Amino acid sequence: MRRALVFGAIFVGAVAVLAEWRVPQVRVLLSEGFPAEIWPAKGQFVSVAGQGKAVPLHTVALSEAAQNRFEAAGGRAMIVWQAGQITGAAFGAGQGPETRFNSFSMVKGLVGVLVLRAIAEGRIESRDTSVRSLLGAAYPDVTVGALLTMTGGLSATDRSAKTDRDEGYRPWNALGHLHAFGPDAAASRLRIKPDWTGGFHYQSANTALLGRVLERVYDMPLQGLLSDTIWAPAGAGEAVWRAYPNGEGVSAYCCLYARASDWLAVGRFLLTNGAPEAPLLPEDLWRDWLQPSLPPAARRAGVYGDHLRHDVLDREGAEVQAPFAYFMGHGGQILYLVPDLEAVVVRFGAEPQLLHSTLYEVLAPLK
Repeated sequence: MRRALVFGAIFVGAVAVLAEWRVPQVRVLLSEGFPAEIWPAKGQFVSVAGQGKAVPLHTVALSEAAQNRFEAAGGRAMIVWQAGQITGAAFGAGQGPETRFNSFSMVKGLVGVLVLRAIAEGRIESRDTSVRSLLGAAYPDVTVGALLTMTGGLSATDRSAKTDRDEGYRPWNALGHLHAFGPDAAASRLRIKPDWTGGFHYQSANTALLGRVLERVYDMPLQGLLSDTIWAPAGAGEAVWRAYPNGEGVSAYCCLYARASDWLAVGRFLLTNGAPEAPLLPEDLWRDWLQPSLPPAARRAGVYGDHLRHDVLDREGAEVQAPFAYFMGHGGQILYLVPDLEAVVVRFGAEPQLLHSTLYEVLAPLK
């Protein structure tokens, strides 16, 4: 019996040593777990400085249809802003104006805007600039433009995985390694799919590399760059961003905790290209980012642009008709931008809501 226990202990120890050698990220990520949807959350975080308090909210009831849809999908927060005023605001039970929600992948959109600004400023020569030329030979040979549109075939999972899109995330694969140690340590595990022939391929590692590029070309932490360029100028309040537990920097692709009204402020800032005296992007670049020239069929298919998705409200007989753009997180976190209707809609919830129906129920045509 004693010998069996000894051999058992040796076996368990050997397995632990092997696991630490092959998949060290598992131990790192176990204490944090999957990112919480509402603050506070486990893990390491850094501050994204804001400017003043969040946008004041007044109680404005949603339409009955919109409220029913909001509640049916476990809605936690929704704010509708149109033509210069809040036209609807609702919060779920236990949540309110001061609740900080996890952005999940919504924050990817802000990283994309920062990259476009870096190109406009000449800090990145062009969209065709190789990431390897900026970060070193350990990184995949893919262009900045391919990362922005997620068309470079970048993979962050093991060759044996059934899928290497984000839904294939497991703590023990290469994306888990990135989530624990950051892009510098994970660079050698990132690769271009060997059978890649082009097209869209959603993968968070794209944004992780873009975040690292931004830190390199600006020589400052990504959270400071976001604060100085978008977050504070928009008038958003302080937020917190997840940091890699055993690496440097923040997870550029995920986990910015902020109030719904902070996202509203940021959405308004993006919709107007910043302030008139200090545009966020050159006018032509901003228009191409927010409202690119796309055929109707492409819009209806939900085109992925430069870390921004595009679609259209064109339901026959509907009063509201307009193209729109949006940032989205995996659980239905969403920021809608509707330029033709001068509208911004922010929504958080336990489950996603129907993308188009949500807008049809809360927006009105401009007079």
